[in-house]
Amino acid sequence: MNSQAMNAGLLSLLLLLTTLNASGADQCNLEAIRAMVPENAQIDAVRPVAEPVAHCEVVGHTITRNPGPNRVEWTVMLPDERFGGRYYFVGLGAAAGFVPTTTSTERMGSYYANTTLQLLNQGFAVAGSDTGHKGWLWDYGIGNPTARLDYAHRGAHVSAVATQAITKAYYDVDDRLYRYHLGCSGGGRMGAMAAYHHPDDYDGIVASTGFGGGAVWFPWILQYLVENPDRWVPPHKLALLEREVAEYCAGPDGLVRDPNACGFDPASLQCKGEDKANCLTTPQVDMIKRISGRHPVGPDKTSPGFTLTNPTAWSSFLLGTTKPTSDPENPWPEEGAPSALRIGQSIYRGVYFDDADFNILTDLDFDNPEHLKTLAAHHADWGLDSYDLSGFKKAGGKLIMWAPLGENGVPPATHIEYYHKLKEVVPGTDDFVRLYLVPGVYHCGGGPGPQDTDERLLDEVIDWVEQGNRPETVVASASARDPMPAAPGQPPTLLPPVLSRTVLLCPYPQRAVFDAPQGAFPFDADNWTCQ
Repeated sequence: MNSQAMNAGLLSLLLLLTTLNASGADQCNLEAIRAMVPENAQIDAVRPVAEPVAHCEVVGHTITRNPGPNRVEWTVMLPDERFGGRYYFVGLGAAAGFVPTTTSTERMGSYYANTTLQLLNQGFAVAGSDTGHKGWLWDYGIGNPTARLDYAHRGAHVSAVATQAITKAYYDVDDRLYRYHLGCSGGGRMGAMAAYHHPDDYDGIVASTGFGGGAVWFPWILQYLVENPDRWVPPHKLALLEREVAEYCAGPDGLVRDPNACGFDPASLQCKGEDKANCLTTPQVDMIKRISGRHPVGPDKTSPGFTLTNPTAWSSFLLGTTKPTSDPENPWPEEGAPSALRIGQSIYRGVYFDDADFNILTDLDFDNPEHLKTLAAHHADWGLDSYDLSGFKKAGGKLIMWAPLGENGVPPATHIEYYHKLKEVVPGTDDFVRLYLVPGVYHCGGGPGPQDTDERLLDEVIDWVEQGNRPETVVASASARDPMPAAPGQPPTLLPPVLSRTVLLCPYPQRAVFDAPQGAFPFDADNWTCQ
């Protein structure tokens, strides 16, 4: 393109952006916004926000019916400057349960507020929803099938319909709006459900967790642990396992990229005599194999367990930082209880058994065929249990799935198995779906691996949607920091500090391989290739 044509193109773009900005900010008032919403949506508040990024904050709600009624609250935040025709829906973690604004005081509000401010500053319109209830746990669903349906997918859908309509009218962009959804954990589940149930809602989705259904298996571990407290694995023993797995399987940068940990056998660390800090007891080996093995999620149906790549993260979520007792009423002191206990209790009460008194430690029986039928019957009520995403493909959508290999909340192999079954069901899956396995990252973040994976994958899905460039290699990064501290009252974990690094991520089934001369710096993604 010659310089004259380039200058003309830039001038046209500047005129477009000026028009978009001018058509928006002067409409940040209740009367103007109410004229923009579709039928059944209501505007509750509109206010201009000046700092730290100037935008118009719109808060509203939609009453869902048939079944219903239920109130679904939502927001859309519209930047005063630099709007570039992009819309972003916030995939909220856990059970959602609050409206994400830049001034939210909710438990997770500050995290999403920071992300929202960054996106607004880049010219995105940003929307989100409480999905039809309040509170970040799942107890809201007890006796309330309408709220369960809205959380599953309907609440986010009606929120997207309302907020996208407002965005288009506010900037007068008509069909010139690129729509993106990003989330991890419960937010990834939201994106996965949208791709299946409402394939026309988004052009691009980035999601971690939520694929395959039936992944809420940790009561199977918690029960076994409380019944057999001697099988508890303390944090320093998990750190021993992590060091040994890395020695056996990691690349020169210390990250394990094989989800099967290269076949490492925990029994190789079994104590030859008495229990010591540098070995695992027979019961501890048994527990580790149970955690990393398959588990029941329905009649004749199993799901994969965690990988051995970064087991130190199991303490906080799954095993607890202190040894449990055999008392099912109070197996852990409050400061040592794993978060899986409270989360699992809430999920099984609100999603599966519809019973406020249900106790996952005493009432749930994985050997009871009726209980397994109940689990199987409700997986699809809140997670993607279908392998047919042909509707999303037909709508032109692009999906990037990513699985942290150090996951301590949802086994990463659920993504791998879902991807393989998706390819069997939908011809041409690789034309609209990419999967990335990310080494050294715990549930959504944390760990020695790259911490900006979701941001880099958002860049990739935008390029895929808007320019048609299917993602290939991706470079993500991590900053230097101290290793995970020892749990109170426990020996030091002796894990190495996390070093600054860039990490090459490859589309599955490719894997990054160190491909540089001896002595080259392994913490630079340029010295790795995908094979």
